[in-house]
Amino acid sequence: MIPLSMKRIFTALVCVTVLLAAGCSKKAKEVPEVTKMEAATLISEAQFAMSIREYGRAEELIQRAIDLTDEVPEYWVSLGMTRRKQDNTDGARIAYKRALEMHKDRYEESKKPEELAQQAFVLALLGKTDEALKVLENGLKQYPDSPAMKKMADPRGLPSTFQRAEFKELAVN
Repeated sequence: MIPLSMKRIFTALVCVTVLLAAGCSKKAKEVPEVTKMEAATLISEAQFAMSIREYGRAEELIQRAIDLTDEVPEYWVSLGMTRRKQDNTDGARIAYKRALEMHKDRYEESKKPEELAQQAFVLALLGKTDEALKVLENGLKQYPDSPAMKKMADPRGLPSTFQRAEFKELAVN
């Protein structure tokens, strides 16, 4: 079984995906709502496959979701995680880099502090923990009143997550 903290990370990723999918980039092609729902269903199935350690199946399901709508960075993070679980470090790195680009674009459009936290998360997955911590620190300076930024930049938030063994297993160096 996947450790509870790993399930929480994956579940949080799926929840954020569903909430943010409607707010995708203006540059992104318009994706019909039914297609977004189908992709979300595939991601849910992938989450189940991950929970029973069927990483190849999870990767296929996530790839199908990306084929339907490739402008959701959380899907790319999920793809990277499944690839990393299969020791496909290069494939994971490619997926994480794509997610990072997308989060940067989202932040440029929205200026939402949550996007900075997402960037930090992906930077840490790319093995750039120091850079991730700087993004969090700068984000807290830019958005000192943001409850989300305070929570994520708190040493018990994302910085603590970066130190967990389960997270390190998903990171690439």
